[in-house]
Amino acid sequence: MKRVYIFVLLLFAISAQAQQGMFIEGKVIDQQNKPIPSANIKIIETNQYGITAPDGSFKLPVKNLSNNTLTLEFTFISYQKLVKKVLISGNGTNLGNVILKELNLSLETIDINAKRNYEGQSNSSLIISRDIIEQTPALSVADLLNQLPNRKIVAPSLQSVQNITLRSSFAPTTNGRGAFEMNNSFGVAIIVDGNAISNNMNMQSFNPGLLGAGNSLISGSYSGLNGAATPSVNGSPVTSYSGDFAFSGTDLRQIPADNIENIEVISGVAPAKYGDLTDGAVIIDRQAGKAPGYLRMQIRDNATSYGYSQGFKISEKAGAVNVGINYVNSFGDNRDRLKAYKRINTSAMYSNSFGIEKRLKNTLSLDYGRNLDGLRGDNDDITRTILRFDSWNFSVANRSNYRINSNFLKSASLNLRYAEGHQVSYREQFRNEPYLIVSDATTTGIHEGSYAPGIYTAASLIDGRPVNASAKLDFNADFKMGEITHFLGFGVSYDYGVNKGDGQVLDPSRPRAQTAAATTSLTPNRSERYYDFNLAVPQRNVGFYLEDLFKVKMFNRDLNVRAGLRYDIQNALPSFSPRLNMNYAVDQNLRFGFSYGLSFKSPSLGQRYPGPTYFEIPIINSFNGNAAESIYLVYVNRYDHNSSNLKSSKSQTFEFTSQLKLKEFNLSLSLFNKQNRNGINTISQRNYVKLPTYVATIRPGQQPMLTQTGTRIVGFQYSYFGNDLLSDNQGVELILNTPKIKAISTTFNVSGGLFRTNYETKSPKLDSFEDNGSTRPDYAIIGYYEPEKRVSFLSNARISSSTHIPKISLIVNFIAEFSLLQKTVQSETAGIPYAYLTREGRYIDIPNFDALNLDYGHLYKPASEINENNIPRVIPNFHLSLAKEIKKRFRFSFNVYNVFNYQPYYINTSGSYIYPSSAPSFGAEISIKL
Repeated sequence: MKRVYIFVLLLFAISAQAQQGMFIEGKVIDQQNKPIPSANIKIIETNQYGITAPDGSFKLPVKNLSNNTLTLEFTFISYQKLVKKVLISGNGTNLGNVILKELNLSLETIDINAKRNYEGQSNSSLIISRDIIEQTPALSVADLLNQLPNRKIVAPSLQSVQNITLRSSFAPTTNGRGAFEMNNSFGVAIIVDGNAISNNMNMQSFNPGLLGAGNSLISGSYSGLNGAATPSVNGSPVTSYSGDFAFSGTDLRQIPADNIENIEVISGVAPAKYGDLTDGAVIIDRQAGKAPGYLRMQIRDNATSYGYSQGFKISEKAGAVNVGINYVNSFGDNRDRLKAYKRINTSAMYSNSFGIEKRLKNTLSLDYGRNLDGLRGDNDDITRTILRFDSWNFSVANRSNYRINSNFLKSASLNLRYAEGHQVSYREQFRNEPYLIVSDATTTGIHEGSYAPGIYTAASLIDGRPVNASAKLDFNADFKMGEITHFLGFGVSYDYGVNKGDGQVLDPSRPRAQTAAATTSLTPNRSERYYDFNLAVPQRNVGFYLEDLFKVKMFNRDLNVRAGLRYDIQNALPSFSPRLNMNYAVDQNLRFGFSYGLSFKSPSLGQRYPGPTYFEIPIINSFNGNAAESIYLVYVNRYDHNSSNLKSSKSQTFEFTSQLKLKEFNLSLSLFNKQNRNGINTISQRNYVKLPTYVATIRPGQQPMLTQTGTRIVGFQYSYFGNDLLSDNQGVELILNTPKIKAISTTFNVSGGLFRTNYETKSPKLDSFEDNGSTRPDYAIIGYYEPEKRVSFLSNARISSSTHIPKISLIVNFIAEFSLLQKTVQSETAGIPYAYLTREGRYIDIPNFDALNLDYGHLYKPASEINENNIPRVIPNFHLSLAKEIKKRFRFSFNVYNVFNYQPYYINTSGSYIYPSSAPSFGAEISIKL
């Protein structure tokens, strides 16, 4: 760090000499020719910031940038963002009056659908502007991402965890937590105001060695009225619920949509300055600065939402404060309010510029959010199961950008963030058993247990306190090499994370049903013990990057290049990530692009330190109703996970893009190939142990006398984390925007895509079977099958029409959506075992499988048991929304998903009815600008 400090001082020393020369200048005004003070101006290529003076004027130095085209972005809260391409002449450039338009429905042109943006940070950048955000009924950020091509539109709801997956297709799972989906969402970076919202420190799960990562969370079954709405994944009902999201991506329900200015979704190759990701990034910029009061109220069939934000200008010298609050109260079904989700978010942002030339811009952000999620006890449920997922999170962040007027360095920025949260996952359930046998031993060996009453309340508690701290130092510079101007970005980042929670707080005398030892058998049993999250070693990641943005002439046309290299040290493991985004303008109407990039995602703290796994195998249980005259011996096996060899997951992406403009038609096309390797999953391991057998002789007034009669071999299975997953994702995305048809004031948008994902595991699949062959010594009870190999296809398309009549401030959107293809194909040999284990643990190969063999024939799985829920035909759906604005201040909107109540169904291979379209969902919203 000392060397880095000296390096920074040298850079500032080099740039200390003030410059004289060329400037970009002008004046920002509104549509009434009134100046707009404190408007934000950003030069994209140099990352320089400026703000307008009280009279709306601005003056930004651009020395050594003559004959270059720079991209200027003008923004001010409640005004439509303006992007201008400016050619810098030898004497500087005066833009004159720059007009910003107040954002409302009376504007002739507003953004209605997300668009590809070659001026963004990546060829795959998709921009969701404030125009779109104000028109979209959204309870969280997840609802805004319905704009992504090949993504099925889902009505706003907060009744399940909302992760985002990008450019992949996987077979739907019954709990929505398949290993591949979790890895994809975990690899998507969520970046708010330049800082990553990390889920790396989330450890809210039982020990994953018991049931695997996807089934280790606190969960329970949905209950309520018959016919009550049940969440589904691609039409398949999700029968259990959990509010935890360890080992996957950030739950987007935590991020409200009200105060967002802009979202950039990078599904392909992200710039080198972004690290710790494998599957893209969602970059969110929030409003900061003076703004009128904005009140937004939304009511849906199962939710109400209230939001208010306002920016106050303290004074010319003291800057401005922007505050916001959002509250949501939602239910799974209004007829039976057993499942509820509530959320409150507050934020405050203080921004100001300092110095005579306002070179230093600083923004301080404070955020606090609290969630209450879970299932209440049902009077009709004899177990009175209660689930509760409470959490709060607090963060403080500071962004500083200093404009350096030197020949080389142009700006320096420093981002600091500290975040801390508290997560409480709780489950209780009434239990009624004859009696309970208990052991709290924590070492491997034979131990004596105890007896407890069988009527009790089973309770499980997981207490987590994730802490994240990060620092990013970035520099922007430019220099000329011949006739080419190079815009350099380089910097260093540091991330620290730990979980200070109490951990898995479990009482062995109150075990849940899945981990309670059976009183009537001596079979192996998974067991849980207390695990302190403070035992996990803190996570430290360091990253360095260098990126060059330049433009060269090729056949008298512009070739735009963004090339970078990133070096990360994630948990002491180094990685190099070259990244390239380039595009070539054939002419003003046709452009082609190519992207390539490597990226790496660090394992989470819970994957590296899952804690020890325990198995209990009862040896003898002699109970006569009196604990003093009874005895319980149990063999406890403790397995300590060693995740020191766990690597970062990796992805490699190739992408070809094109953009065609023809008579105001705009067509963008993307072809991609993304290879994911070293995905992290839990792998099953089978162990065997030889244990003694006993008979007990009852003795009045004292414990029974035990006599050993022999030995037996017992097998048990646990899971451990490994780099077990790999996938190849190919696909095409298409977006077509038409010009407005003036006769009907309507524009059309067509978007869609086709994804193909070939995914597999490295380890074989193990399946257990009931031991029904006690007289056959080679009878199979565990089958070994080839590693999972599947190919999934997904294709969705939509046609939307937007009728916008500025004179009456009215907009009507109608969307026709089509599920074209959803199919999963498995290997023809997926259900044929290649080996098996006997009850004694002997491994026996099956060179030529015979379904009639009495020892292993029962291991065969017919094709109907391994087929997935493939959509047999094209399934349409239709959505409608309209908005009316009054005097540019009052807006009323109404929307309905599945407006025609079209609910087709099909029968899957197991005979179940699948309903791919949900029931109609209605919503209305009122927003007022004060």
